[in-house]
Amino acid sequence: MNNLQRVVKRYAWLLLSLFFMNPTQASHLMGGNLSYEYLGLNGSTGNYDYRVTLNIYRLCDPGSSQLPGTMLLGAYQDNPGNPGGNKILLSDISMPLISQQFITPPNANDSCTFLPSVCVEEGIYQGIISVPSNSTGYYFIADRCCRNNNIANLDNPGGTGQAYYAQVPPPTIVNNAPTFAVAPVPFLCSGDTVSVLNQAFDADGDLLIYNFVTPYGGISNNGNPNPGPPVSYTWPIPDVTYAFGYSAASPFGAGGYINIDTTTGLASYVAPNQGFYVVAVEIKEYRNGVLIGITRRDIQLIIINCPVNPAPNLAPGSTTTTYTIQEGETLCFNVAFNDANGDSLFLSRNGDIFNPLITVPAATLNTTSGIGSLSSQFCWSTACGQGRTTPYQFSVVVVDNGCPAKTTNIVYTINVTPAQQPAIINGPDTLCLNAANGIGYTVSTTAGYTYNWLITNGSQASGGTTGSIGVNFTNNGTATVSVIAVNPFGCPADTVNKTVFIRNLPAAVAGNDISFCSGGSAVLGGSSTPGVTYTWSPATGLNNTAISNPTVTVTNGTGSPQSTTYILTTTLNGCINSDTVVVTSNPFPVANAGNNVSICSGSSAPLGSLPTAGFTYSWFPSTGISNPGSRIRLFHSAPPTQYLTRYYMQ
Repeated sequence: MNNLQRVVKRYAWLLLSLFFMNPTQASHLMGGNLSYEYLGLNGSTGNYDYRVTLNIYRLCDPGSSQLPGTMLLGAYQDNPGNPGGNKILLSDISMPLISQQFITPPNANDSCTFLPSVCVEEGIYQGIISVPSNSTGYYFIADRCCRNNNIANLDNPGGTGQAYYAQVPPPTIVNNAPTFAVAPVPFLCSGDTVSVLNQAFDADGDLLIYNFVTPYGGISNNGNPNPGPPVSYTWPIPDVTYAFGYSAASPFGAGGYINIDTTTGLASYVAPNQGFYVVAVEIKEYRNGVLIGITRRDIQLIIINCPVNPAPNLAPGSTTTTYTIQEGETLCFNVAFNDANGDSLFLSRNGDIFNPLITVPAATLNTTSGIGSLSSQFCWSTACGQGRTTPYQFSVVVVDNGCPAKTTNIVYTINVTPAQQPAIINGPDTLCLNAANGIGYTVSTTAGYTYNWLITNGSQASGGTTGSIGVNFTNNGTATVSVIAVNPFGCPADTVNKTVFIRNLPAAVAGNDISFCSGGSAVLGGSSTPGVTYTWSPATGLNNTAISNPTVTVTNGTGSPQSTTYILTTTLNGCINSDTVVVTSNPFPVANAGNNVSICSGSSAPLGSLPTAGFTYSWFPSTGISNPGSRIRLFHSAPPTQYLTRYYMQ
């Protein structure tokens, strides 16, 4: 098809639209959506800035109103006194129209005589709004009237406006709104099952949940088509009023069908009758299980009568659309389509997964074409850190050049599992210094993983890079056992730490070894420490076995020294220490002066008995004693007088 043919064909279906649509209505709005980008704190104003983008779609048949040159936007917050009531205006801006383009239907082949009589134009408005910090978030709202008067499923559509809306979290939560992957389709064929891509991409990786909802009518109407943002915005935002027999769940009425995949946004429609119908898709953003934002798209679907043309289908062997891999792993698979009519096929793809400014490294999938079939290969070599709890998604759009051109949308989901962090480190968290060697610590393991351990105030004694190790701790105080799990592709999980307290031992002072004579006493141990429990054993001779300094008394009735070892055990916070002391009880010495003797003057005789090693001897009186310090004493009588003397030995 040459350029002249394309121009003629385009203007032909624009002229045909005069007969299909009501040219007398000046209304024109077909829907739109609002998104925002977080810009952060403005140092000069102290407020937070957001770049807001508004996409508006208009019916561009002759006689319809042109896109407005500007759109007014208000930023609102909750009324502290009535959080569920009307919202309070914080600031407003006027957003200029920065670009506009026609949403052109896919081209059919040159021999196709079918001309879709639709014309849709997209206008993009953009501006920066500044809001003060708060803890509840914001509501961005823009209103405009009016919709087309020939919408079948609305009551008084020509007097019904539109409200473009986004709910924004407080600025402490850095968030960017999801952005829709493609513009709305310009038309659907009646009686045909059609897939429509409502998928959006979120730069923050939040979980997106899609649902059909009732479109907002807002506060504008044909009497006030361009209201400025009011100081107090009516809440909840007024909905459109459906015509009898229609609803959000049944926008095409009896015999129609509508369904949306809540996780991908891929919708399916069957509209039995020609005409104009309004639907709305709402996207809720969840982060860590918490709802943080809401955006929506208001869509007007044009249902026309078309010749039969089967849409392209996924080729056998290429029907898997959900994959799960580990971060660091490479995933490649074929994307292949067939067309029952043998039409030419053209493949394109959408998704942040292909954008190297957002996804590093990015995935690849070449756009391609083919006659009757086509195939391309998706490949992604993920890096460590790309694992996350929310899936990556991208869409593939395949268009044939049949009559009319038909489109098939497929959404692919890739779950990239982060390296799995063990939940806890199992093992004792309190130890005594004298029992702090060879201590076992374990984690639950995952097949193919290795485990890198790090010990402070100690060292790893065994286990290597397994999930079970032994640790020797060095000193009392605080120690740390840490582990990093590494998946089979070399990607580490977050570090798991366990703090271990190494308790010092309580002092155990039994004292110096002591000895005394039979029946003697002595004090063992020393002063006490609060909180310490004292236990002495054996209990023999002790006045108290549960104090730090008991008195010991021992009687020795034998003829030789008797020694007893006393053990002091101290306990504090489960830690046990001990010390010993030896107590020796010596027997009293035996004094044997011998039998009484009688001798003549000048004679001598031995006294006592043989000496015992270690004994000392003392005789008194010493008169006549040859050696008062010897156990054998010699007595010398004094001549010539004879007398009696009694000697004592000790």
